[in-house]
Amino acid sequence: MSAVARSGSTELSGGDWFLVTLSRMMRAAGQGEHVGLSVLELGPGLDSEALRRASARLAAVSPVAIGRLHSVLFGTPRWLWRPGDVVEFPLCQHPPGVNWETVASRRLSGEVPAPVSFDLIPTERGAMLLLQWRHSLLDGRGAELFLAEIARLAGDPKAETRAGSWGDPAPRTRGWRAVLGEAERFKNYYYARARLGIRALGDARPRPGTARFHVERFSAAETGQILARAAAVSRGLFQVGWFLAATMRAHRRVLASRGERAESYQSSCAVQERKRGARHPIWQNHVAHFFFGLADEQLGELAAAARLLQEQFADMSRQRLETAFAAMARMFRHVPSWYWLRILRHSSGGFITSFFFSHTGDFLPELERFCGAPIEHAWHIPSVSQPPGTGLFFGQHDGRLTATFSWREGVLRPGEFELMRSQLREDLLGP
Repeated sequence: MSAVARSGSTELSGGDWFLVTLSRMMRAAGQGEHVGLSVLELGPGLDSEALRRASARLAAVSPVAIGRLHSVLFGTPRWLWRPGDVVEFPLCQHPPGVNWETVASRRLSGEVPAPVSFDLIPTERGAMLLLQWRHSLLDGRGAELFLAEIARLAGDPKAETRAGSWGDPAPRTRGWRAVLGEAERFKNYYYARARLGIRALGDARPRPGTARFHVERFSAAETGQILARAAAVSRGLFQVGWFLAATMRAHRRVLASRGERAESYQSSCAVQERKRGARHPIWQNHVAHFFFGLADEQLGELAAAARLLQEQFADMSRQRLETAFAAMARMFRHVPSWYWLRILRHSSGGFITSFFFSHTGDFLPELERFCGAPIEHAWHIPSVSQPPGTGLFFGQHDGRLTATFSWREGVLRPGEFELMRSQLREDLLGP
C-alpha cells in the first residue's frame, strides 16, 4: 500500500489554524474565502498539455488538498481525507484579449472552485498564468514550491512524484511545561506592544467588501536604487525593516489626510520554518512571526524608523521570539477558533493588526522556465480581511521589485490609494 493510501490525516499547523480562524471571520462577514494568487508572466512556448499532465500527477499525491477540517474541543485539529478521494487542480484557458487583472479580481472575490486552480490567459508576448490557492492550505513559499514541482514534473514526465508533501517540518517544543513557558514568553512581549493603541484604515468591525489590488512594478534600475538606499540604512542586515517602515508611513499618510492619528502602527513579519533551500513540504502553512511596532512620532523619517525596526529584529532574534510564537500558535490549536479570534481582537482594539505585510524575497530564483516558457516576471497577490482592511506585500524576480497593494472595497476613500502609492514610491526611491 502506498504512503498516500495509508495516510488519512495530518495535524493542522499553528499557521493553518490561524488562517482557518481568519477565513471563518471573513466568510461570516461576507468577504468570501481567504485566498492568494501567484502570477507568472510568461514568454512564448508554454505547453499547456504538459501543465495539465504535471498538475494531475501532483494532485494524485496531494490528498491533503481536499482534506476536511476535523476538530474536537481541546483536541488538535486535523485535515482528514479518504484514500479514494479524487483531487483535481483545474485549468481554465481564456481566449486572447481577456484582461488578466479582471480575472484576478474575480478569483480573489468570487467562489473558490478548488483548493488550487489555474487560469491561463494568452498575451501578445506569451501568456499570464494565475495560480489561485486557499491560504488555509498554502503559504506564499508553498505556492512557489508548488509551481516548482509542477515545472519539475512537466520537464521530466518519467520523474518520480513525491508523496507525503505535508506536515510539520520544524522541531517542536516538547512537553506541556516547555510549551507553556515559550507561550508565556511570547505573550509578555506581545502584550507589552499591545499596550500602545493601534489603528487600521478599515473599521474594527468586519464588513463585506470586494477584494481590490494593484501591482506596482519597479524597473531593474529602480530596484537597484531602492536596494542601495535600504542597504545604506541596514548595512546589509534585515533590509525588510526598510520596506516595513515605508509601509507604516504610507498608512500614516492616509490617516493624516483624514485628520486622524494612530498612537502606533503594528504588524507582523512572517518567518519561514522550512529550512533554507528546502523543496518540501509544499502543503500547509509553515511560518512563525516576528511582531513589530512603532509609535506615530517615530515615523517622521524613513531611515530612522527603519533603524528602530532593525533594532527590534535584533532583539527578537536574540530572544528567539519566533520559536516562542510557534509554540504559542501550536498551543492555541487546542481552543475554539472563535475564542482565539476574540483574544486577538480584544488585544488590538478589534483591528487584529494595523495592516498585513510581507516581503517574500526572490520568487523562485532557481526556476527560469515553466512548462516550456521563460518566466519574465512573477509576484503574489494575497487577499486581505477587514479588519484591518489593507495589506502591502513585496517580492522580487530577476532583479525587479514588485509591491502589491491589497485592500477591501470601502476601506480606502476616493484618492487615498493614490496618496498611499505616491508616499510609498517617494519613500522607496527618494524625493
